[in-house]
Amino acid sequence: MGLKFREDKDLSVLALASHGDLERLARVLTHDESDGEKRRAQELLDDPAFKKAQESGDLTGAWQSIAAEMQAYGGDTIVNAVRSLVKGHTGVVYREILADICSHLKLKIQPTDNIKGLEDQLLIELIRSQKDKFTAEDLTRILGEAAKGVGLKESLAQDIDFDALALRIATDARMSYLASLVVPAIASAALPFLARLSVPALLAVVAPRVGGALVPGLNVVAVASTLTLLTSPAYRVTLPAVLEVIRIRRVVLMATIDAESAA
Repeated sequence: MGLKFREDKDLSVLALASHGDLERLARVLTHDESDGEKRRAQELLDDPAFKKAQESGDLTGAWQSIAAEMQAYGGDTIVNAVRSLVKGHTGVVYREILADICSHLKLKIQPTDNIKGLEDQLLIELIRSQKDKFTAEDLTRILGEAAKGVGLKESLAQDIDFDALALRIATDARMSYLASLVVPAIASAALPFLARLSVPALLAVVAPRVGGALVPGLNVVAVASTLTLLTSPAYRVTLPAVLEVIRIRRVVLMATIDAESAA
């Protein structure tokens, strides 16, 4: 029996995602990157629709299966351990997964906020959590290299500090997109399990310029950080998965903006 997708308007963006982006998200959901082993609770690799799409070399037709796998991880750890034994098991919607992560970060979120607004709040909090480990110059350099790599150099006409970035993420679609690229790498200073998620994608954009020096202190584990609350097995899946969805939503948004500009 295949995974059961729960109708979820906030995950419908995956229907517009590329094969490559869906492949990255599926990898996060199915494998523990610390050792490359399959996650015990995952069902996606055995899902008929996913297997068919994987064999065809195009996962775009299996986006609902991937979304269903993510929804299933929104449950608690005990449920995740036995969910494959429960007939018709469905998980929680994306908004609830995101809200749960924000709650652990002590974010005061408004239930009526649109989903991008909630995601922006998470991006801002992850940046602020590492404010004492990066200077404004570091932040400008990292953002600047990413901006050059994706053709958005003009978005950073001047140096930017942490507080200014927080404001611009909420009001500027291009800055929100840049933040979705660099935030996982910045947060991996406190949560090393994010490094394998973020660094390869970001280095693919900026490696010719900065190489391994992209993020200072990348392998340093933060001793005191609210992010340490997010190191349980469930969050080690849901946080990277949410960050992937955030990036995908902004890729789609940027494509829409570019199409409207060209029209």
